[in-house]
Amino acid sequence: MSKLRIGLLAGAVAAGAVTAMAPSAALAATASATAGTCPKGDVCVWSGKNATGTRCNWTGDDPDWQGGAIQCRPHRFKVNSIWNNGYTSNPYNKVRFFASANYQNELYDPVSVTSKPINAANVSIRSHQWSR
Repeated sequence: MSKLRIGLLAGAVAAGAVTAMAPSAALAATASATAGTCPKGDVCVWSGKNATGTRCNWTGDDPDWQGGAIQCRPHRFKVNSIWNNGYTSNPYNKVRFFASANYQNELYDPVSVTSKPINAANVSIRSHQWSR
């Protein structure tokens, strides 16, 4: 089972920062909390361009971003940034994205490991799978 970590702009850590800082400083700290970051070994997607907005990330495959125990929320958000921050030494270092659940209707060529996020074109993704 893959692990999904959802990075929301208004997380619990940021909520604590809001009480300790002026409003403008708190917003800046909150916006940078997940913007442009992706744990090594994960694939990350964002709702905004340039790795901004809601972030979802996984260490493994996910057959359905909207169903089951692990879900990327909010459901049906459009992906505008992708970062495959996997390991090039792993033979399964490319990520295939699909428009439908259970790895159906592949969207484009597998995404190779990249050194930074790449922008996507407001894509609806429902599942993904690591591949060779």
